[in-house]
Amino acid sequence: MRRMRPRLVSDDLSALPDLLDEVLVGAGTTVWSWDAVEDRLGGINCSVAMLGYAPDEVPWTQAGWDTLIHPDDRAAAEAAFERHRRGEAERYECEYRARGADGQWRWLLERGQVATWQSPGVARRVVGTLTDIGPRKRAEHQAQALRDRLSQLAVHVPGMLYQYVEDALGNGRFVYASEGAQALFGLSPAQLVADPAALTRLIARDELARLAVTLRRSAQGLTPWRETFRVFPPGAAGPRWVLVEATPRRDPDGLGGHELTWHGYVQDVTERRALDLARAEAAAAAAASRAKTEFLSRVSHELRTPLNAVMGFAQLLEHDPREPLSEGQRRRVRLIHDAGEHLLRMIGDLLDLTRIESGHLTMEPQRVPLAMLARDCADMLAPAVDEARLALALPALDSPLTARADPGRLKQVLLNLLSNAIKYNRPGGQVEVTLSEAGGEVVLAVRDTGIGIRPEHLPRLFEPFNRLGQRSGRIPGTGIGLALTRMLVEGMDGRIAVDSVPEQGSCFRVHLPNGAAAGAGDAAAPVQVPNLPT
Repeated sequence: MRRMRPRLVSDDLSALPDLLDEVLVGAGTTVWSWDAVEDRLGGINCSVAMLGYAPDEVPWTQAGWDTLIHPDDRAAAEAAFERHRRGEAERYECEYRARGADGQWRWLLERGQVATWQSPGVARRVVGTLTDIGPRKRAEHQAQALRDRLSQLAVHVPGMLYQYVEDALGNGRFVYASEGAQALFGLSPAQLVADPAALTRLIARDELARLAVTLRRSAQGLTPWRETFRVFPPGAAGPRWVLVEATPRRDPDGLGGHELTWHGYVQDVTERRALDLARAEAAAAAAASRAKTEFLSRVSHELRTPLNAVMGFAQLLEHDPREPLSEGQRRRVRLIHDAGEHLLRMIGDLLDLTRIESGHLTMEPQRVPLAMLARDCADMLAPAVDEARLALALPALDSPLTARADPGRLKQVLLNLLSNAIKYNRPGGQVEVTLSEAGGEVVLAVRDTGIGIRPEHLPRLFEPFNRLGQRSGRIPGTGIGLALTRMLVEGMDGRIAVDSVPEQGSCFRVHLPNGAAAGAGDAAAPVQVPNLPT
């Protein structure tokens, strides 16, 4: 420029206006003036040329120029000038569309001010510039279209998409937040953009220091930021857990420095976190259950060996011909043997329970005649029935009903149910076993006239080791029998149900697959009993 100045000064100064016009036109801007008294426009050759008109194609008056302005934009342009004329603005500025010679609308920016006043509030001469802003408007339109597409996509994304910018001084602001902000935080995107601290105020206070440290680390290393923390949205019943994932990028700020922009995503993970915690608790409970099962199995096996020895020596003492016992001694030795048998049955039940819980109990289903099974169980329990002075009713031996079940395990089920019906009955009461068919199943029912079960106890009746208030009662037991009974029945593809009325009695019904459906005389392959809930 310094080398050009001497030549410029030596040139004819009359060429300066044309040179200035060329420079302005090259910059997409023209200069104009308007004599408001005579309504005559001056210097608009370049302005009309910008629209593709020849000078004589456009009237050189304000009214003539107004005919080129889009009807929807005229009022705003006139209002801008009026505010300036009334002294409300030092100058005026307005954007509008003007029709080109080719019939297309072009965006123009008009800036101006009154240069000479005829009188207060009455303009004499107005000067200004006209700039082609078509490229800027097209860029804005493209940017808006991109934002609209992003917003449409974001509507279908659960959570919030956002852009967060931090300048060189550490001041941060949201430049974009999707509509998901409302559902997550109870804040609109406009509120977040206007007041970034509004979100900070919702974060749990004990989380803020940790989040500040990890965010700064992300900024320093330009590494992804991923954090889970609690927020307290307005009106929420309690805290919500959110997961934030963002990637920082360093960009020029246009002022010679740089700013950081995090492009991120926030989602509500409250339910997922609760599910993860529930899974972890379930896994811990399962591990504890496995440990308990293993312990019970080991202890049960360890108890059987000395117990068998005690029972064996009791039998030797009772029947030793070389040292016969007195009647009193024989009775006490028999009590030792009977107690040992009872304990051995309990250990057997405990072992079965641990085998089922670990999935190591195998069933061998086959057709089981139910009337014969009931008779066998009754014979085994006859002494207990006589001692309790009960009446026991059984189905007729000629009943044709059969069940598809493991015979040994089904006998164990019926013995448990009959034993309970005897133990929890009243002197002179009744126990009845009935058989029936229903919906492709056979139903084996055990009914008693005993003390019954309270309604609030029924939902927990089949829980292992739960005696439902009988721990300190007169009736002995461990709380294993019914839990094991249910597991065995379900392991044979059956189900068990109970009805009970306190002080009147209970009825347990075992539903099993009908043996007649399996075909005469056939036996099914062994079935591995799966782990069953207890």
